[in-house]
Parts: sequence; structure tokens; C-alpha cells
Amino acid sequence: MLERGRNGAWGARLSFGALLLVCSEWIVWQTPLDFTLAEWLGIAAISLALAALTLDLIARCHVNDLTGLLFVAGLHGLVDATLISHITTRDLPLSLIVRPLGALPLAFLLALGAFIWLAGGRVPPLLAAAVALISGLAWGVWFRWFPVVSDEPVSEAALGTALAAVGIGLTACGLIRWAWPPLAMARREDWLLAPPEAAGVGIVLLAALAWGASQDLIDGLGLVITVVLAAYLLMVLAMTSTRRSPSLLEAITPPRRPALASWLIVVGMFLAAGWLGHALPGDGDSSVQSDVLFDALTLFGVLWLPLASIAAGVRAVVQMARQGF
Repeated sequence: MLERGRNGAWGARLSFGALLLVCSEWIVWQTPLDFTLAEWLGIAAISLALAALTLDLIARCHVNDLTGLLFVAGLHGLVDATLISHITTRDLPLSLIVRPLGALPLAFLLALGAFIWLAGGRVPPLLAAAVALISGLAWGVWFRWFPVVSDEPVSEAALGTALAAVGIGLTACGLIRWAWPPLAMARREDWLLAPPEAAGVGIVLLAALAWGASQDLIDGLGLVITVVLAAYLLMVLAMTSTRRSPSLLEAITPPRRPALASWLIVVGMFLAAGWLGHALPGDGDSSVQSDVLFDALTLFGVLWLPLASIAAGVRAVVQMARQGF
């Protein structure tokens, strides 16, 4: 039974890793057209490692609210920006705020929400439709205007190419989850990494770090910023963890097969909204919608960490007071 649980856990991690890859690399549209096949294999390995690590943290720290999810999402954004896109310190402070602490944490939350739905979580249809339409509209605006305003070269692509790539990727994520055998996961512990598995995840991330450093893609300042912020996020997660509350993953334990038709409908809504966002009018190097989107991402990247930290601190004080400390 334990072995079946381990195998089921890796099936779930593979599904979530695929969603992370699509959301972080194709929807955020960092530089997906510039990667070689070998680099894509490396990105897939990193995405799987991050999926395993973040699911472990959600289960281990009993994460079940927005503040905890933001801490995990921020950790993912920092690691992704350091090991894959290598942009943490390229143009401080915006290079740290807009993607590592802005777009990438939101991409993580989108991938996690999709994963929970595909694993049988109860998501109201109206909520799924609203998220698909809003995120799709934002993606269309981002895809059109990000290569224009970015300080780094980002390969532009035809809208049809992007729609096809994202559509195929999201459809494949649904098919992976639908076609995978039933996952034998019945306990919280099945989401946790065993010591050998944790070592494997660490080896993948360290190998990516070593490769990036050897290619002069990761500098000392970027590594220090990532390590310090990641350590802070892990510390806050550990300090605010409470064993009395079930994690968000309890609702999908054991994971169930998704309704594939519903998933494909939502993917179609996302792509249609993306087409609309791309078609909105604008000239030169900016538009009203791009200014609104980039300003909102910047504001989100600046504010969520201190506000979530304050909320977590208040909650911890209230909990200590209730326990008589």
C-alpha cells in the first residue's frame, strides 16, 4: 500500500509539474521559443521537482489559506526566475518584482487551481469560467505587449502560434490527468517527499543552479536574494503551520479523474479571452490595457509579501493567545 501511494504521488506530481511548465513558461511567455530540446528537458525536470517540493510544503505545513499559498507561490516564483529564466537581478528592482514576485506566483496559483480541479476538487462552474476569462484576457494583453516593453529580448510570435502552443499544452495537461491510472493516495503523508525523494529533488535543483552559474546566467547577488527570500518564506510557513487544520490537498485525497469535456470547454474560454485581449487596440509601445496590467503586476509584486507577512503574524499572535501563551 505504501508503494502504491508513492507511485500515485508521482503521478500527481507529474500532472502538477506539467501545469507549472505550461503556466510559467508558455502563459507567462518568458522565452519559450529560444529553448533547445535539451533545455526543455531540463525545464521539465525542474518543473517536476518544483511540483514535488511545493505539494510537499502545502501538505507538510497544512497550507489552506491565501497567505500560506502566496508564500509557497512566491517560493516557486523565485526559484523559477533564478534557475530557468535567470532574470532575478537583471534590472533591479523591476526584474525582481514583475515576474519573480508578480507574474510567476500568479502563474503558480493558476496551475494549482487547475490541478485541484483536475484532481476532483469541487470548483463552482461559474468560478472556473470567470478565472478562465480573466486570466485569458490578461494573458492576451501580456503576450502582445510584454515583448515590446521588456528590457531583455523576448522572441515575438504570431498569435496563432501562441494559441496553438498554449491550447495543446493545457489540453495535454488534462489528458495526462484523465488517462493516468487511479492514484492510490489516501493519506496526507502520501503527498510528502520521502528522504530519498527529497534528495532527488535537491539534486535536480542544485544541478540547475550549477549549470546556470557555469554559463554566467546566475550571479552572486541574484543567488543571495533568492536564498534570503526563500529562507524567509520557508521560515514563515513553518512558524504559521498548524496541525489542527487540514491542508488544501485534503479535499483531493484521493485524487479523482476529471471531467475532460468540462476542462476542454474552460481551455477554449481561456484561449478565446486571450485572443480578445491580444486584439484590444493600442499603438506604439503601450496601451491602456497594458499599462493597467503591468502596473497591477508591479503593485501586486510589491505588496503581497509584506501584507501576507502581517496577516500571518496577526494570525500567529491570535493563535498563541487562544492557547494561553
